[in-house]
Amino acid sequence: MTTDVERLDDVSVKLSVEAAPERVRAAFDRAARTIAKDISVPGFRKGKAPRRVVEQRVGTAAIAQAALDEALQEFFVEALRATELDTVARPQIDVERFDEADGCAFTVTVEVRPEITPADHHGITVSHPEWQVPDADITAQLDRLREQFAEVEVVDRAAAAGDLVTLDLRLSVDGAEVESARVEGALYEVGSGGVTPELDRRALGASAGDVLTYDDELPEAYPEHGGATATFTVTITDVREKRLPELDDDFADTAGGFDTFDEMRADVADSLARRRILEGRHELRGVVTEAYVALHDVPVPPTMLADAVAERLERLALEAQQFGGTLDELLQLEGTSREDYEVRLGEQMTTMLRAQLVLDALARGLGLTVQAADLDREFSRLAMEHRTDPKRIAELVRDQGTLPVLVGDVLRRKAIDVVVEAADITGGPDDATMRRLGLVDEEPAPEEPAAEESSPEEPAAEES
Repeated sequence: MTTDVERLDDVSVKLSVEAAPERVRAAFDRAARTIAKDISVPGFRKGKAPRRVVEQRVGTAAIAQAALDEALQEFFVEALRATELDTVARPQIDVERFDEADGCAFTVTVEVRPEITPADHHGITVSHPEWQVPDADITAQLDRLREQFAEVEVVDRAAAAGDLVTLDLRLSVDGAEVESARVEGALYEVGSGGVTPELDRRALGASAGDVLTYDDELPEAYPEHGGATATFTVTITDVREKRLPELDDDFADTAGGFDTFDEMRADVADSLARRRILEGRHELRGVVTEAYVALHDVPVPPTMLADAVAERLERLALEAQQFGGTLDELLQLEGTSREDYEVRLGEQMTTMLRAQLVLDALARGLGLTVQAADLDREFSRLAMEHRTDPKRIAELVRDQGTLPVLVGDVLRRKAIDVVVEAADITGGPDDATMRRLGLVDEEPAPEEPAAEESSPEEPAAEES
């Protein structure tokens, strides 16, 4: 069999394939034997009727069609192996001839992965995301801790912002009370915006025993009555003032078991820095990957893009269906149309697929592989994310046939690891800070030279 390859553009090729007559005759014979197994011919056991008899029973055209279907699949796969093309879409096949005397000739037009020569992944320079914690952030975190340990006492005065009020609430729409919205004896912080902004305005300056009646529009997401105008009746039972503890050594002991407030503040600062660094690691991977992918001019095969967009739309439609709606209704709630969303989705999928193509090429170029231990770690990660057992994840992957997808994801992450490791990252925390925050192992002790062993570079000193 011969195969000629013609590049139509960066992502599509045309194959011209020819097979000798003997291979076509073999395909006809196999087709006749297969058909013979499904028909009954008087005088012959099932599947044992000769080809000429089968042709008399079903016709030459039926055998030819069966032979063509099988042979084209076989010849196409063989042509792909010979040319080492990586297709990404169903082929379009145009048969020129297929007969036992002249053999087979056909052309195949198919989209393929673009040929990518990975760029040098060393020396990408990026700035580490800001990780040092401003004093204002530390103070804000300490204030949140103070709120958790605040003491509350009833006061005989009008409510101010930040006070708590005990209230009963009734809600009616078009004169009918909404029973599910009734609240009694609830504590509400004035100014928190927990119900509607109008409640905060009305409660500010209210005193125990006041009854607040007003109309306000319900949020769009409110069950059954979203966006409707409702009549609120709010009775204030009492006003309570929060008394925040002082930021001193006693508070440090109560809130965290620290000996001094300075120790507590330092621990809060370290905790915030640790969180920022961990978040920064994820951000760095994205920035470095984006910078590396930008070194390549990679076209995305149209069919690959169309399939990715269609898959995402189908997934979103299923999510909308679970909530009793349609995709168009869901997009309308998000303030966009299907047309605009598909345009944005196409742009997002193009960026994602281009990155995948580049990382796949880099992984191949570096000879990266996925081992059983890599898959076990991935199963454990997914199990933790979905709060299930790793064995259950492995079973789902096997049953759904998604192992190749999972392997591809792991390979790309390995490729990203290589690029990030080789990047020049400025402005990050030093090693001592990382060790202090527990984000790297303790500095290993220097290895001691083995006793009575000579260095390979220098001969042992001779005794004088």
